[in-house]
Amino acid sequence: MAEIWFIVFEIVGGLALFMFSINLLRETLGKISGKAVAKVLEKVSNDPLRGMAAGAAATVMTQSSSITVLTLIGFVNAGIMTFRQSVNMILGAEIGTTAVAQLVSFSIGGMFWPLIASGFFMKLLSKREKVKLVGTVIFSLGLLFLSMEFMKDGAYPLTTEYPFFRNLINEYAAIPILGILIGALIAGITQASAAAVSLVIAMGAVGAIDLGPGIAIVLGANIGTCFLELFAGVGATSPAKRTAVAQALINVTGVAIFLPFLGYYTNLVMATSPELTHQIANAHTIFNVIVSFLFVPLVGPLVKLCEKLIPDKEGEVIGKHFFDDEMLHYPVLALMEAERETIRTAEKTIEMILLSKNALLNRSLEDAKKVMLLEDEVDEACRSTEDFIDRIREEELNQEEIIWRVKLLAILTDVERVGDLTLNIGEFVIYKLNSGVTFSDQGVSDLKQMFDLAEETYWTAIESLKTKDKELAAKAERLEDRVDNLERRLKESHITRMREGICDPQADQIFVETLRNLERVGDHADNIAYDVIKNT
Repeated sequence: MAEIWFIVFEIVGGLALFMFSINLLRETLGKISGKAVAKVLEKVSNDPLRGMAAGAAATVMTQSSSITVLTLIGFVNAGIMTFRQSVNMILGAEIGTTAVAQLVSFSIGGMFWPLIASGFFMKLLSKREKVKLVGTVIFSLGLLFLSMEFMKDGAYPLTTEYPFFRNLINEYAAIPILGILIGALIAGITQASAAAVSLVIAMGAVGAIDLGPGIAIVLGANIGTCFLELFAGVGATSPAKRTAVAQALINVTGVAIFLPFLGYYTNLVMATSPELTHQIANAHTIFNVIVSFLFVPLVGPLVKLCEKLIPDKEGEVIGKHFFDDEMLHYPVLALMEAERETIRTAEKTIEMILLSKNALLNRSLEDAKKVMLLEDEVDEACRSTEDFIDRIREEELNQEEIIWRVKLLAILTDVERVGDLTLNIGEFVIYKLNSGVTFSDQGVSDLKQMFDLAEETYWTAIESLKTKDKELAAKAERLEDRVDNLERRLKESHITRMREGICDPQADQIFVETLRNLERVGDHADNIAYDVIKNT
């Protein structure tokens, strides 16, 4: 009994090490190529083949179809991508997820030790982050192959000392429905079809499982990997729920189509390689490729079916922000979307500056009220974005991205403060209208000049943030110096007019405070520009 438990723990321990290796590999690849993957995911297309290519590429780079699909759910939830576009990418993700199985189907002997050793010392001894990351990739690949050896060693006694268990496994898994359920259960627990398929490959390598039962488990793994995505879709918008359901329908339908032809399919797979490990990996790849291309002309009907199963909800808000919690599964992408949301919020504050200008200089109560409404939106957007950024896992970001994450939080603070400053001016307008305060013609001209320069400075800083143009950021800093100088000059002119009795004494506080608020807008623009310039 003790030996049996040792076998179980060796297999399960090997599977656990496999999952650790995959996660480490995924996190490290995310640090190396995260921005590239994010750009691939954002290149949405209504063309199925282009969408498939993007989905496959993203999944190969992330080493997880679940992460890809969860991210797609986030995109749809945020309104960045349509449901139909997400389906195209899901079809590609189904193909990309087969890369790991193909990799571990090869036996590299004891070469995993040099991989582990060289990768570990590259990470330990190098001071360069890129070398450390490459070392971690090599290290995680070594662990991946080592985990396969553990699973093989654990499964080997089942073929020699305990043939009863081998026969039992093959007997039950040979019943297609039971084999599919076993595969779905393993993939559901591990949240990865690659884990289930790799376990079958390890068992196949030592003869602990036959091809037929192995294929049934592989097919089931494709269904089991949908459980996490279905759970993630529970609290999402209707289009995002459809994305999760679409993936499940694709895999379940694919298995249902293959089920009556498993005998023929097994013969086809046997012809692809003389080695059982490659046959199992090929079975996984061929199934996913055939099912994905089979659904290419059926994307339209699939979309309509999902829309019928999950109709739109009345009053449902889609795309309130450029981010969604599901994007947190891919931190680099989450950071990029948080930046986009920050820019969108900043653009609202630019609108607030223009509205407050018109409200003050043209006595527009309507524009003053618009400023107050927008300020509520800006505050909510800043709070939501800050909370989202706080939940982005730093351990999955490279050093440059970690620094930018901190700077982005600071930029959000600057944006929120600009919203507060324009709100102050909006409140000045209401007081001015209620008390009958007026500005002299020269006072109006001076305020217009200050508004124009402050708005130009802030707009330039936001554009530099949007484009990462350091020259534009430097221009914003120069403009901010002009804002400071202009404020001093206009204050002196105002004091002179007050002494000469040209300006209404009641206008003094509003005039001076408006200048001060606009000067502070310039300060926050300078802060943003500085962060862009210093962004490594």
